[in-house]
Amino acid sequence: MEKKKFMKVSPVTIVLLIIAILVTVSSFKKIEQEETNLLYVIPLDGTISGGTADFIKRALNEAATRKAEAVLLELRTFGGLADSMTEIGDAISRSPVPVDVFIEGRAISAGAYIALCANRIVMSTEAVIGASQPVVIDGTPAPEKTKAAFRKMFRGVAEARAAKRGIELDPLIAEAMVDPDVEIEGVVAKGELLALTAQEALKYNYADLTAANRNEALLKLGLDHLTVVTVEQTPVEGLVRFLTDPVISPILLIVGFTALIIEVFTAGFGVAGVLGIVSLLLFFGARILSGLAGMEVILLFLLGLVLLVLEAFFIPGFGFAGILGLIATGGSIVLSYATSGQGIAALVVSLLWTMVLVSLAFQYLQRSELLKKIVLKTSAEEQEGYRAVPLYQDYLGQTGIVVHPLRPAGVIELASGERLDVVSEGAFIPAGQRVKIIAVEGRRILVRAEGQN
Repeated sequence: MEKKKFMKVSPVTIVLLIIAILVTVSSFKKIEQEETNLLYVIPLDGTISGGTADFIKRALNEAATRKAEAVLLELRTFGGLADSMTEIGDAISRSPVPVDVFIEGRAISAGAYIALCANRIVMSTEAVIGASQPVVIDGTPAPEKTKAAFRKMFRGVAEARAAKRGIELDPLIAEAMVDPDVEIEGVVAKGELLALTAQEALKYNYADLTAANRNEALLKLGLDHLTVVTVEQTPVEGLVRFLTDPVISPILLIVGFTALIIEVFTAGFGVAGVLGIVSLLLFFGARILSGLAGMEVILLFLLGLVLLVLEAFFIPGFGFAGILGLIATGGSIVLSYATSGQGIAALVVSLLWTMVLVSLAFQYLQRSELLKKIVLKTSAEEQEGYRAVPLYQDYLGQTGIVVHPLRPAGVIELASGERLDVVSEGAFIPAGQRVKIIAVEGRRILVRAEGQN
């Protein structure tokens, strides 16, 4: 009977295995024995967006995992997206670790709601809380339906604060932060939006303490004995937060649409095409990473692009495929926002600015000084030692057949079999039409359908 052969293991491998086991066991023991008297300090400043909500939720989960004693949210914001506001508020309310808030300067709009969701509120002496009227993307007040919903939301967190803290407060004050039509005698007149200073917030029980800085706030909260762990955004979280900003997102769409339209109307593939694709990738990538959109949104957008490409280069005229492509592309953008209202508003704003920029580009860009610096406009004469490859002037007067439709850029094939990138005078010319080269401007070859004057 044949004996089984066993693989020989070198002594070095055995030593490395023992070291790996010891280090692994030691690491797990260290995690188990890690101190639990931790205070997590989470900064929340700037515009509140989808990236902000992800960061706050990640920090709160980490605090819970490490069994921290408390969390202090340092709040400095003028507000932001309503859906991100509610996400953060819900995360604070559900956190197993008690969350206190230190308002350092301002908790305006969405910031006020987030502060009211916390356990205790400390305000710096110059801090302000309130002025939370909801607005749409263009800055105008939101519809009455939205305002009514916000009034109830603010009233709800105010009542929850009163029950949790065992204090008395007037929930109408929270409603007056949202709706200027709410009048409270001695507090705010009708037509004014309510914002409370630190002393006013203390008076009406919308704050518990005041403090000059974080150290004083911790002392007054009784948290000064804990070990402080300050949570910082990772570079990716910071980038996602920036790209999902309610101002930056439409800019990415505007740049993407404008660049791609310019690319379609110019021969070849260049800087405009790359810029358009990168802008749209940043837009959708950031929204996927922030949880605002799923992969189905990307697939819908890609389907729209495919349909538009088919319509532009393979199907004459503009018909069913083009319409479906526009619907799919627009739908993907609307679905990438938390609400259809936000998505439609962003899409409309982006399209309007795209049309303006495209119009300006075609009217003035060719004459701009900037273009002269980055595009060679001077001719290199043959007698001066230069020679163009190929000599486009030689094509003047020749005829050819349209291979790819001219919209107005496309491709024709000469009788010799050579193919050229050309541009029509602006009109659509379908595939199969015979055209004549009527002008050559540098590398730009202008054609006209035969039989036209």
